[in-house]
Amino acid sequence: MINTKKIKTELGDLPKGWIVLLETSAEKVLEVNLAVMKILTDKNYTGLVISANRPCKNLLSLYEKSNINTKKVMVLCAVCKSQGADAKNAENIIHLERISALTEMSISLSEAIKKAKGDRFVFIDSITTMLIHNQSNVFAVFIHSILTKMRMNMISGLLISLENETNREVRAEIAQLCDKVIKV
Repeated sequence: MINTKKIKTELGDLPKGWIVLLETSAEKVLEVNLAVMKILTDKNYTGLVISANRPCKNLLSLYEKSNINTKKVMVLCAVCKSQGADAKNAENIIHLERISALTEMSISLSEAIKKAKGDRFVFIDSITTMLIHNQSNVFAVFIHSILTKMRMNMISGLLISLENETNREVRAEIAQLCDKVIKV
């Protein structure tokens, strides 16, 4: 069981436009995902989720079961199309061709940011999974660009990485751009 109170406390004192790297074990990653989404949507944030791990319908179903307001969530799904699933965009779902389509991901994220109102956060649900599908140097440039764009627009960010499973150089690049690294 994860310490939700610790996450809530750690996220509570950050400046507007914060960026946090959450490091956890593979066994806890879903529980951490659900906890942070609940905490932030309850704080009236709109979450823009780049899903590299789960199909969007499964993810939204899990959110609903966890009493997460899915009207406050937009999913950029990098799973469905790449697996040949029926992938139609909806009001809160944008389907990406594949996890390695980083330019498409960046453009779609910019569009989603424009659509979302109020306090927003971008949630990348698995740095580790994205690194499996992308060259580490290319991914590092992509993530640096995304995080810099978010900072410039005062949009908060949350990235999940598996402890001790992420390329050291990429992790260092991400960590230096974050306000905080939280180990859960």
